[in-house]
Amino acid sequence: MSTNLAFYLTCFILWFSPIPLGANRPWAWGMIEALIAITSLLIVYSFHHHIILQRIKQSFLLLSVISFVQIWVFFQWICSYYPELSFLQSLDPATTEVALIKGLSFCLFIINLAVVIDNKQRQKIVIKVIIASGLTQAIYAIFLQYSGWEYSPLGFKIIDRANGSFVYHNHLAGYLVLCLSVAIGYMIGSLKGMRAKTNKARLASVIETMLSEKWILRIAIIIMVIALIMTRSRMGNSAFFVSLLVTSGLALLLMKRPPNTLKWLVASLIILDIAIVGAYFGVDKVKERLEATSFQSETRDDVVAASIPYIQDYWLTGSGAGTFGSTFQSYQLYSFGGYYDHAHNEYLQFLVEFGIAPSVLMFVMLVLFLLSSLMNVKKDKRFIYFTGCMAIIALMMHITVDFMLQAMPISLLLITILFFINNTQRSFNR
Repeated sequence: MSTNLAFYLTCFILWFSPIPLGANRPWAWGMIEALIAITSLLIVYSFHHHIILQRIKQSFLLLSVISFVQIWVFFQWICSYYPELSFLQSLDPATTEVALIKGLSFCLFIINLAVVIDNKQRQKIVIKVIIASGLTQAIYAIFLQYSGWEYSPLGFKIIDRANGSFVYHNHLAGYLVLCLSVAIGYMIGSLKGMRAKTNKARLASVIETMLSEKWILRIAIIIMVIALIMTRSRMGNSAFFVSLLVTSGLALLLMKRPPNTLKWLVASLIILDIAIVGAYFGVDKVKERLEATSFQSETRDDVVAASIPYIQDYWLTGSGAGTFGSTFQSYQLYSFGGYYDHAHNEYLQFLVEFGIAPSVLMFVMLVLFLLSSLMNVKKDKRFIYFTGCMAIIALMMHITVDFMLQAMPISLLLITILFFINNTQRSFNR
C-alpha cells in the first residue's frame, strides 16, 4: 500500500509543482520540498535498502552529477562560517542554504523516481501525468486570457501574456515546451514503423493515425501550443519550433526505418499549429515582438556585459549558490531597467555562483544526454530519445536569455526527462 502511495505522491508532485505560483515563493517551494521528503520517508519505510541501492545504480550518472554539485554548495555554505576558508565561502550564506535545500530535494527526487518507477505501466502513467500537467497549465492560462478578469484568483494582474499559475510568463513557456516535448515524443513513439508501399496505403495510415485514440493527445498538443503562443515568449516559441524541426529532421535522417507517418505528423504540427491555430491565437504578436527585438531596447545583454568583472572575480569557485541577486548589484555601475535578481542567462549565472567545475560538469552532462538520445534515435524506436533531443535542444536555447532552471517545476520536469534517458533499459517501448 505504501509503495503505491509513494508512486502516486511522486506523480502528484510532478502535476502540482507549478500550481502554487510556479513554486516561486518560499512557502511554495517549501511545500514541494516537504512533499518530496515525505515521499522519500515512505520509500525508506516500504523498500528494503538493497532494492533501493540496486535501483539507484541505474541512475548513477544523473544522481552523481547533481550530488556533486550539492556537495560543492555545501562547502560554499559551511566555509562561510570559517574566515580562513575564504576561497570557497559564499557571499550570502542564507541564500546558499536555501539553494542547498533545493538541491538536496532534487537528489531525493531522483532517488524517488529510480525506486518507484519500476515497470512500463508506471512509466506510462508518469508520462501521462506530465502531459496532464502541461494541459492543466495551458487550459488555465487560456481561460484567464479570455476571462475578462482584471486579476487572477492568485492575486496577480492579468496582462496580455499568458502566465498560467506561474509568476513569470517565460517560465510558463519553458514548462510548456518540456511538456510538449514529452507529448510529441509519446505520440511519435506510438506511430507504426512499417512503410506503406502505395500512396493509398500511406493515406490510409495517416487517416488511421489521426482518427485513432491519439486524437485526444493531438488535441492536448494543440491546446498547449495555443497557450505557448499566448505567452508571447520570443525564445520560448523559437526554441519549441527550432527543436521540433531539428529533432524531426535528425530522426528522419538517422532512423533506419522511420515511421511512415512521422513526416506527416511533423507537417501537421507546423501547418496546423503555426499557420492556422497560431494565426488565430496571436502568433503574429510573437512575430512582432521578435522583429522589434534589438540590442538598444533589450537590457539582458547589459547584464551580461556588467557581469564580466563578476565572472573574472568568481569564475573558479563561485560566489555561492543563489547569490547573484545580492552580489551583482555591486558590479552594476548604472541602472538599465530595474533590479536583476537573476542573470537571464543560466550559463552565466551557474558560472558566477557555482564556479567552473560544477558548471562544466552540468553542461557536459546535458551534452552527453543529448548525444545519447541522438545515437539511440538511430537504432531505437523508444520515444524518450526523441523527447530527450527536443527537450534538451529547446532548454539549451532558452537558458541563453532566461533563468529557466531557477523555476523548481521546470527543474523537476527536466530531471524526470533526463532520468528516463539515463534509465535506457527501463524506458518503455513504443
